[in-house]
Amino acid sequence: MPGEVPEKARLQPVDESELHEKTLASLAPYRDQDGRIYTIWATLAHHEDALRRFIVFGNHVLGKNTLPLKSRELMILRIAARAQAAYEWDQHVRIARRAGLADETILAAATGTREGLDEVDRVLLTATDSLLDRQGVDDDLWERLTAHLSTEQVIDMLYTVGQYLTIATVINTLGVQVEGDLALPLPETTEKEEAV
Repeated sequence: MPGEVPEKARLQPVDESELHEKTLASLAPYRDQDGRIYTIWATLAHHEDALRRFIVFGNHVLGKNTLPLKSRELMILRIAARAQAAYEWDQHVRIARRAGLADETILAAATGTREGLDEVDRVLLTATDSLLDRQGVDDDLWERLTAHLSTEQVIDMLYTVGQYLTIATVINTLGVQVEGDLALPLPETTEKEEAV
């Protein structure tokens, strides 16, 4: 799945002074501890109208998602690791740690070993791999998903994979660079789903 990732940014982040007020208002929650707009959003600000619309969808996936927070983060980390999207990996390792996930759990999800994960997370990660590989799930996996998740949660699972595959594609294509050192080294992954 991972392609060749450029070593430097192909698009530089837009300087905050060049952004419209409505874009700055949309980006208010997306600043680091020093008050700077996160690089991914400043890069996507080259198309301000699309960015503002994308943020609305992203706010649902990241903030109003019906999946358990830890499960959602494990899915995102799996996507980031498989895509070798270092920026996405780094940001979500930090979020996952704040949510209480240990590095061993993060790495188990990312590498595909799934050791120590509960049944719901194993099924969600199997579905994540299936969606990345085939853009769908077979009947057996569908039954396993619906045994554990509500209809809203299944839809949120689909939105989560779609959103973060899109972000990984943007990061890798535009060469969005990590802000500082990686919180946790980005592991190599197995692309085939593990049997559960």
